[in-house]
Amino acid sequence: MTPEQFKDARRALCYSQQALADEWNMGANGGRTIRRWEQGERPMNPVAAYCIALMLKGLDDECTVGWVDPASDTPELVQANPMSRVPTLLLDDGTALTETALILQYLDRRAPHPPLIPSANANSELALAGRALAMLDAALWIMNNRKYLGATANDNVLGERRMETLKRTLASFKETPPRAVGQVVGMGQLLLQVAIEYLEFRLPELKATKTSGLGDWGKPLRKLEAFQLTEPQ
Repeated sequence: MTPEQFKDARRALCYSQQALADEWNMGANGGRTIRRWEQGERPMNPVAAYCIALMLKGLDDECTVGWVDPASDTPELVQANPMSRVPTLLLDDGTALTETALILQYLDRRAPHPPLIPSANANSELALAGRALAMLDAALWIMNNRKYLGATANDNVLGERRMETLKRTLASFKETPPRAVGQVVGMGQLLLQVAIEYLEFRLPELKATKTSGLGDWGKPLRKLEAFQLTEPQ
C-alpha cells in the first residue's frame, strides 16, 4: 500500500488523520505520524506477522492495537513485557504472551481454522518458520546497530557474518523452494513472506526477492488483504 493509497482508504472511511490515530490508539502524536506516512516523510509501519494472522483467522475485531516504540521503554509495554519487545499480546485475564512464534501458536489454539500449522505439513512449516524468524532477528540486529551506533556499525566480523548468513539463507530457498502456497496459509509461509518483505524494505542491498527466487512463490500471499493492509512503504 502506497502513501497515496493509504490516504485514499482513510478518506473513503471518513476518518481524519487524528481520528484514525485515535481509533488505533496511537497517542497524542498519532495524527502527525499518519500525516508523515501519507506525505512519504516516514516509512509506514512494517508488516507485523501476528496482525496478519489475526486477520486471516477473523480475530482482528476482537483485538485493540497499541502502537509503541520498544526502544523508548513505553510504560504500558514494560509493564506487560519487561523485556520491552514487540509483539506482545495482552489477554483479557492479564496474561501477556510474547514472541511472534508463541503468539501464532496461541492464535492457532484460539481459532483452529484455518490452521497455521497444517497437520499434514507440520514439520516443514515449523522448519520454515524457524529460518524465517532467524532472518528477521538477524535483520533487526543489523538495523539496530545502524540506528544506534552509526552506518559503519556492522563493518566488523560479527556484522559481516550476520549479512553472510542472510545471503546464504536467501540463496537456499532458490535451491530448495518451500512448499507452494495453497488455500491454507501455513505459519512458516506467512513468516517467510514477512521476512522477505522486511528485508526488501530495510536491507534492499540484499535483493531478497531476487536472491531467494521467491517472487512468484509469494504472489498468492501478497494478494491477501491482510498483506496489502500492512505492506511497508
